[in-house]
Amino acid sequence: MPLVLETCPAPNCNLTPRDVESLLDHLAAYHAHFAPAFARAKHAYWAAQYLRGLLSTCERNSIEPMALHLDLPIRPLQHFIGQSTWATAPLIAQHQALVGTTLGEPDGAFLVDECGVVKQGHDSLGVAPQYSGSVGKVANSQVGVFLGYASRKGYTLLDGQLCVPDAWFADDHADKRTATGMPATLTAQSKPEFALRLLQQAVARRCLPARWLAADAWYGNSPTLSRRGRRAGALVHDRHLDRYAGVAPPASGRRSALSGAPGANRRGAS
Repeated sequence: MPLVLETCPAPNCNLTPRDVESLLDHLAAYHAHFAPAFARAKHAYWAAQYLRGLLSTCERNSIEPMALHLDLPIRPLQHFIGQSTWATAPLIAQHQALVGTTLGEPDGAFLVDECGVVKQGHDSLGVAPQYSGSVGKVANSQVGVFLGYASRKGYTLLDGQLCVPDAWFADDHADKRTATGMPATLTAQSKPEFALRLLQQAVARRCLPARWLAADAWYGNSPTLSRRGRRAGALVHDRHLDRYAGVAPPASGRRSALSGAPGANRRGAS
């Protein structure tokens, strides 16, 4: 199976200031796809301003510096990100529909992986000493599981879920759960279970054609994902999700792909 980097190389970033300015209308049109997914027009407005801030030349991507850089009032933007209530599911559904339209191919692949963000403090939801792939060791961090999609046309993220360690469900973390607004309905789950749920939700939307499910060795060795994942994707756009790829590091330390035959369960070996 050819590597994604060979079939979908990153574009050369040689844009001039005039080129960037010409993209503003395209950015506005892209955001317009998501505006109806917000229940209130003001939420759609502040989402557009937040997107502008993330794409700006502001050195820090926290709220206050972005608002000052864009000459916006700080408090409304802080409230939109931190306190206002708006559903993410309609936005994710619209995003995945766009991905299906622009990148979808019958033999596309769902990709599963995790990513850790090292944290200095201890008060952010889900932060704990745990393995973080970004530094290759156990560190005080938050870890999320992510679902991606790849085809010959390109690749992108589809969805993600913050993983909350078991320690956060203990009685001694009750105050932290309250302070971070952790939903009372949240239950402890393994990372493969999170990945499976993201896959099930994407498949249920029936907008992403796919033939492959790919993951690294840690997820590939999980029956939750390798077996139940295939059953979850039993039919994707009238095609069986019946090919499984495990990616494992060989002796050299570099990763290579192991492709499974139709209906087979080839797992990555560590």
